[in-house]
Amino acid sequence: MKNYAKIKLFTFVFCLVIVIFVLFVQLTGQSLLKSQCSYLDPVTIDFLAFGVAIFLVVEGLYRINEHKNMGLKKQSTRIVRVGIGCAIITLHILQFLHK
Repeated sequence: MKNYAKIKLFTFVFCLVIVIFVLFVQLTGQSLLKSQCSYLDPVTIDFLAFGVAIFLVVEGLYRINEHKNMGLKKQSTRIVRVGIGCAIITLHILQFLHK
């Protein structure tokens, strides 16, 4: 079970780093623009992206929990899947707040 705790901690830290990086890149990019532009995609795209991102996070966490005894190397693709889902959620929250 010690390995499972390490995987959970690594997943949490990985997602936190991804979210901070995405926030930094997005907010820095917005502040460098001379004129504030709005995002052109409709709100339905944001909702669809949220759905896909939530699926990635939930499915990845479920698979990590399902295979508790696997090592960090074998769980790495699931951890990346959860990180990608967190990045998509962060980007679309920022876009949604901007609209």
